[in-house]
Amino acid sequence: MLASVFAETWDYLMAGTGDGRPPFKTMQAATIGLDGSPNVRTVVLRKVSEQQNVITFHTDLRSPKIAELTRDPRIALVGVDAERNVQIRVSGRTRIVRDEHMRMAAWNASRLQSLIVYRTLLAPGTEIDQPRDAFDEARQPHGPNEGFENFCVVDVEPLMIDWLDLSAAGGHERARFQRVDNAWDSCWVAP
Repeated sequence: MLASVFAETWDYLMAGTGDGRPPFKTMQAATIGLDGSPNVRTVVLRKVSEQQNVITFHTDLRSPKIAELTRDPRIALVGVDAERNVQIRVSGRTRIVRDEHMRMAAWNASRLQSLIVYRTLLAPGTEIDQPRDAFDEARQPHGPNEGFENFCVVDVEPLMIDWLDLSAAGGHERARFQRVDNAWDSCWVAP
């Protein structure tokens, strides 16, 4: 049963990279702020591979989360499928992808609408007078790689996955999968 829960968990995460609005497409990402406090924001899953043990999202290189992850690569992700009443939490280590060919492949695979945010002259978190001020110049015609210098790929290496099913008729069910020496240990835990 634990093996099927593990496979289902990865299937849910992989489905989150699909078109439309599948559950787990967006997850909350928690980092340790530069001042030591927790910082949580939403990220969009872009690639998930159980075989490579990687979950990937994109962000702006100028984002505070990049400074935070550069200092401390630990991250926690959490997502919920509200219809199925399933929660998935992932704890792991990040790697900021610096290889230009890998970044360009991710850039070219992205939708144009998703790339507009990287074309703005303003770094994420910059104070502005009104919302449109952030993107007025970014919406102007640009070359196909305009903004690429701000584009960042972040790979998460999961070290722990926690699956919680709140819909189970006989009571909630929870499983934990811990990465040990390139393999996964699994156990049931109290919900």
